[in-house]
Order: sequence, then structure tokens, then C-alpha cells
Amino acid sequence: MSSYPSSPSPSCLVPQLLVALLQRRRFDATLRPSPAFRGFSPSSIAAALAAIPRLLLPRSPCRLCPQRPFPSPSSAPNRRLVAAFTLAFLSWSHSDANPCRPPLTEAPLRAAALSLVRAHAFPTLFHLLRVHGPLVSTAALTDVIRALGEEGLPRHALAAFHRARQFHCSPDAQCYNTLLAALCRNGHFKEARFLLDQMERPGSRCSPDSYTYTVLISWYCRIGVETGCRKAARRRIYEAGRLFRRMGEKGLEPDVVTYNCLINGLCKTYRVERAHDLFDEMLRKGCAPNRVTYNSFVRYYSVVNEVDKAVKWMREMVARGHGGATSSTYTPIIHSLCESGRISEARQFIIEMAESGHLPREHTYKLVKDAIEEAHEVALPAELCQSIDDGIKERFQQDVIGLYTKQRII
Repeated sequence: MSSYPSSPSPSCLVPQLLVALLQRRRFDATLRPSPAFRGFSPSSIAAALAAIPRLLLPRSPCRLCPQRPFPSPSSAPNRRLVAAFTLAFLSWSHSDANPCRPPLTEAPLRAAALSLVRAHAFPTLFHLLRVHGPLVSTAALTDVIRALGEEGLPRHALAAFHRARQFHCSPDAQCYNTLLAALCRNGHFKEARFLLDQMERPGSRCSPDSYTYTVLISWYCRIGVETGCRKAARRRIYEAGRLFRRMGEKGLEPDVVTYNCLINGLCKTYRVERAHDLFDEMLRKGCAPNRVTYNSFVRYYSVVNEVDKAVKWMREMVARGHGGATSSTYTPIIHSLCESGRISEARQFIIEMAESGHLPREHTYKLVKDAIEEAHEVALPAELCQSIDDGIKERFQQDVIGLYTKQRII
């Protein structure tokens, strides 16, 4: 970056770009910076391009929900603005109007492509990638496919993947895995299985690896658990189990993430015996379980009101050195104890939780306090209550500040 000694940092450029966007200033040859300006660096241009959709569009709803969102009519004009500003700024930053203009590199092109994805300007996106094909790397194409999946557009992700040859790209394992995740997160399991079958064929350009199967298993379990119908949920978990066995037949060893996904899905669909078998298999194969593994069993036994077994799993996790109990471990146990009327034990656990440095959620804390008052049990220590109250208040303030900051950025 020595060619751009006086180039502004991205943090300085983005506010300037925001002013230009608000003033609706045209990015053309008539828009010239001051004579002392030495030009933008590729990283500054990329940061500015990435800021355009962040400044003009709300956060994508599909990042929070795996279901495909319905487009908001009010967002259409903003999307057109994002596409127009992206192309205009990219063209202007590499034109004669920009003194000491840098050559177009992969970073600005990738940022522009991701901005066009957020704008849903797909003909423009594919045209841009095709025209600048030599600059499009496989990693850039993978990022585009990932962004399309997060936007809830699996069909367009498939289209980008199948146009890889036009962009002078050769998809690798990461690109395939990203496409599989994009299809699965939007419920397109049939297309994902078809893609997996293509990868498994002899002579395929890219054979599936452990991560490929883990992606499919995790999404089968995740979507299956979120399905309201128990029959549909069990079918998804069954398909995940088939993929798990198929993985072993291919000679691929599952890791702790693969086991955790399947164990969690089995526990949430009340197939705890099979989950126990997988846990024992982990230990036999030398794959050490972690806190996520144990928490699946803790939650299951807390839900089915076998809280003593939940406590046993938590103690066993600590004794074996597989992890420490956190708020996600204590919370289901405390709730189950309160529902069972074992208030004194719930009181002890919330004290243990707070003393180990884990702040309970406000709902959990209030539940225990109300239960203690109704049962006329010994109240929580005043010093402990003050510490928890202060911690909850501080966490709330941090959440509000974070939300306010994000709204100002958007």
C-alpha cells in the first residue's frame, strides 16, 4: 500500500460517502476532490462500497430467520438507489476524476458484487462479474453465494454457482459447501441432496469432505427442530442420521460439531437413547465432547422433569474436564427445579451460578425470587441480589447502547 501514502482511511471515507449519498451528488467527472487529495486506495474503495447497502438498507431479515423473507415494497426504491450508487461510485473511483486512481482489483470488485446482492440487482451483478471475470476469484464467488443465501435467494445462489465458468472460476470444496448451506438454510433440501449426489459421483471435480456432511446434518437438525410438526421433525432427524452413516461409509470421521448437531436434534425430538449411543461412540473414538454436547442432555432432562439426571450430567461434565457450567447450563436446571417445587435447591443453584461469575437472565432471577417468596424460603443474600441487579442493569444499558449505535449506522 506504499503507492497511497496520503489515502484516507476507510473510517474517514465512509462519512464523506454518506454526505454524498444524502446530497444525491452524482459520481462523474464533474465531482472532483480538492487538489491536495491523493486518491483512494483499493481498501478504502472496498470499505466505501461495503458501506453503501449498510447505510441505505435495513438489516436483512433472512440473517435472523431461515425462512425466505417476503420483500418489502418500501425497500424497492432504496435497493435501486444502492445499485445505482454502487455502480456510479465504482466507475468514478477508477476514472480520471480520481487523481492517482488505483487499478481495479479484487477487493473493490468483491465489495461491489456484495452490494449488488443486497440491492437484488442480479442482471447487473452477473454482468459485472462476467465483464471483470479475470479478477473474480473462487473466494469472491463463494462470498457472493453466501450473501445470496443469507438474503433468502437460493435460486440465484445456484445461478451464480453454475455461471462460475463465465467468471473464469473453478469452484472448490468451500464453494460447494457454501452453496449447500445456502440451499439448506432456505429449505431447499432436495436441491442440496442432488448437489451432494453430484459431488459423490466418480470423477467429480470436488469430492465431499467431513465439513460437507456436517453442513447438511446441522441444517437438517436445525430446520427439523424448528418444524412445528413432530412427524416432519423426526423425518428431518432421520435424514440427518442417514447422512451421518453415509459419512462413515465414505471413510470420513465426524468431529465434535457433527456429533453435537445430531445429539441436539435427537434430544429435542425425544430420542435420547440414540443420543446416548452417539455420546458413547464419541468417547470410544476419542472425540472429546464439550459443553455444547452436555448442554443438550441437560436441557432434555430438565424439560422431561428428570432434573436429577440433568444435574448429574452437569457435574459429570465438570469432573471429566469437558467444560465448565455456564448460564446456558444452569438456566434449564433452575427452571425445572422451580416447576417441580424444589425451591431451596433452585436457590442454591442460582447462588452457585452467580458466585461462579455467570449472570442469570432477568426472567430466571425473577422466577427464583418470586418462588422463594411464595414458598417462604430463606431469601437470597442481599449482597448477591445487589450484584445481580447491577449486572442486569449494566447488561440492559449495553444492549440499548448497541441497538442505538446500530440504528445510527443504518
